[in-house]
Amino acid sequence: MTRTWHEEQACRVAAETGDAEAQAQLGLMCERDGRAEEAERWYATAAEAGHVMAMKYLGTLLGGAGRTGEAERWLRAAADAGEAQAIVNLGALLVRDPQRAGEAEEMFRRAAEMGVVHGMVNLAIMYAESGRDAEAREWFGRAAEAGDTESMLHLGDAAQRAGQAEEAERWYTRAAEAGDPVAMTELARWCASGRRMEEAERWHRAAAETGRALSVTNLGVFLAQSGRLDEAERWLRQAADAGEPQAMFNLGILLGDTGRAAESRDWYGRAAEHGHRDAMYNLGNDLVESDPERAESWLRRAAEAGHVPAMFNLCVLLNGQGRYREGVPYLLKASDAGYPPAMNAAARDLLDQQRYDEAEPLLRGAADAGVPAAFRNLGRLLKETGRLDEAETWLRRAADTEDVEAISLLMEMLTQSGRNEEATRWLQWLVQHGYARPA
Repeated sequence: MTRTWHEEQACRVAAETGDAEAQAQLGLMCERDGRAEEAERWYATAAEAGHVMAMKYLGTLLGGAGRTGEAERWLRAAADAGEAQAIVNLGALLVRDPQRAGEAEEMFRRAAEMGVVHGMVNLAIMYAESGRDAEAREWFGRAAEAGDTESMLHLGDAAQRAGQAEEAERWYTRAAEAGDPVAMTELARWCASGRRMEEAERWHRAAAETGRALSVTNLGVFLAQSGRLDEAERWLRQAADAGEPQAMFNLGILLGDTGRAAESRDWYGRAAEHGHRDAMYNLGNDLVESDPERAESWLRRAAEAGHVPAMFNLCVLLNGQGRYREGVPYLLKASDAGYPPAMNAAARDLLDQQRYDEAEPLLRGAADAGVPAAFRNLGRLLKETGRLDEAETWLRRAADTEDVEAISLLMEMLTQSGRNEEATRWLQWLVQHGYARPA
């Protein structure tokens, strides 16, 4: 609601005469205008006079500023006076400290039993995170029946994980029909997974029409996946122009796929400046040939932000420049994170050092993930450690991908076991493809 200067002045006059209600209201006005220090002074004045709502406002303000000890004092005072939202806020403050989880739970339960929806939701979340699923469902259910769409989504997700398709859709639909754009998007994805594309589009459009930028983005992505690129671009531009980084990133993908590389890089750059890790990664990859210095900068930023493929690609870039020692830590981080190409590369170094016990689990992980080079390296390891039958199986898989090194190793095994005719056929393949000269 718009507030006039005269209304604030009238409130100030009353506050200065000692009216605690006016002091609390003036504190609210100051806080909403970003005048936190003045808001704190008025809240404190009213709170010291025993104004319960001012105690809650002051505690919440102090908690947001990280002054937890002072915040707890005032929230507890308001909670002890029976102020329901203060009880919830006190729980939210206490739950930040894992050692005080029990106290937080007590606060949330107290608020929940008073009928406070936020208390129900927070209590349910605590139960869900600690594996107490039945209790979580109970409180999510109570909050959902009170109209909380977040709880409806939690129940839908839980039903989906349990394989209860009808129950999941029922909750997603209830939340969507209650006007929640996140639920509309979730329902749209649910419909799309069942190939009900008209319903999916209808819910994506309903979510976008709420004006939520991420929902507009999701509609654009849906349309792009449906091959309606012109319409997709319009929606993605709308969300990107509104400052949504995910839209900027997806617009970059669409523009790149339609041959507009320079504009694609521009949108990747905008998304990257907003901290979008995938945009940093794509931009770095796009610049490797034309501008290696900028490529390194963006791949490094993405890697430092935890983007695992960026760690590996940065290592590859640095290795290509002869900066092997710089690249190794990124390779090892990507391997430790379970990125299959990095696992294969790290294992290859271990294999060259004959550190077979360390290399084998990495190679099996990469091979099971379908990395062709890992087929060959695992085959080589097994060959070198005397497990010839299994070695041959993996080398054949690698040879089928036209891996020349694997073919050479396989030929060696075939020759050693007297299968010269098959070895000759592989040699002929190498000659035909220019990898070997005729004998």
